[in-house]
Amino acid sequence: MIKYLKRLLLINIYIIFVLIIFVFFVFFLINLTVSGQPRYWEILHGSSMNNFRIIKEKLVQYKSLSKYKKFLKITDIEYKKIGYTGDFINLNCGAIENGNYETIYQNDKYGYRENLDERHISSNYVLLGDSFTESVCENKPWDLKSALIKKSDLTYLNLGVRGTDFPLQAKHLMNTTINTKFNGLIWFFYEGNDYEHKIDNNFFNDIKLKEKNNKNLKNSINYDIKKNHNIEATFKFKVWFAEFIRGPATLIRYFNNYGKLLDKDDYDLTLKQISKFLDKKKIDKRYIVYIPSWQKISLYKIKKIPFLKNHPQLKQFQILKDNVKAIAVKNNFNFIDGDDIFFNQKKPLSVFHYELNTHFNSRGYELLSQIVDENLN
Repeated sequence: MIKYLKRLLLINIYIIFVLIIFVFFVFFLINLTVSGQPRYWEILHGSSMNNFRIIKEKLVQYKSLSKYKKFLKITDIEYKKIGYTGDFINLNCGAIENGNYETIYQNDKYGYRENLDERHISSNYVLLGDSFTESVCENKPWDLKSALIKKSDLTYLNLGVRGTDFPLQAKHLMNTTINTKFNGLIWFFYEGNDYEHKIDNNFFNDIKLKEKNNKNLKNSINYDIKKNHNIEATFKFKVWFAEFIRGPATLIRYFNNYGKLLDKDDYDLTLKQISKFLDKKKIDKRYIVYIPSWQKISLYKIKKIPFLKNHPQLKQFQILKDNVKAIAVKNNFNFIDGDDIFFNQKKPLSVFHYELNTHFNSRGYELLSQIVDENLN
């Protein structure tokens, strides 16, 4: 009897072991087939799961964009000669999302990134948008504006501001360019979060240009980043489990209901205000550039599977894009769809740092500048 029970126990253990192996194998296949999201820990930390350490220097590019070999610190006299007159900005991206180098630069007198004062007098185009327009976490010459300048002789006034959405961006345009002569507007709409701010009819009444107070950056600034992260076992398990179920979780979301993201009345009101502003300045070159979100690009594998391509999250983003396009065209803007150039990449998520939900890396900004340049020409 005892021998029989031992044998039965061993058989049950064997069956459980086989089932566990089978579940892991099935989950692996689902992750490989369905989920475009990378394995966070392998990408960010390599083989070591104990410490993550960055020791890098903050670098900026100097002088002509055609001469990429000359680099210097922002406190060097050569950088000061460029002529930016605003605050020095340190975004600490080396420790947050970039991981390759720190992002540090000087704003212009109104608080926008690296514009010479003369660009506020006259520019060919104004760039308007959020952190993707500002090119957060990429230094020159790998930011969006530098990539555009490299492709032509056009000049650009960059009014991109991180953490803003379309109403605040519109206000920045009207606040800043009252006395600026420019030929066209390129307005970037980021699919991930450019629709969260609500407005009322009085939102655009306080239009006033304000200069920022300049600050000096001390020459004693520490250019080294030294970060040690002690990682607890519970956090390791949470990350592992999230990665383990990422494929099935994508399939489960197929049964979720996703609401509409854009307040169409707010967006229409905002574009009407900007259209009137541009009409007064006799500017007819108007573009809305639609930037796909990481959330949508991470579903690139599903888009290729016929019975899964109608995923409700993809439908939600499609409705958002259709609404943005319809309202843009209604208000006399040319609509530039950025989806294809990113989805057609061999590794679509490679345009983001670590392929994670961060900002674009240099490759992402290069592709974004490419579709803009093609449409301008």
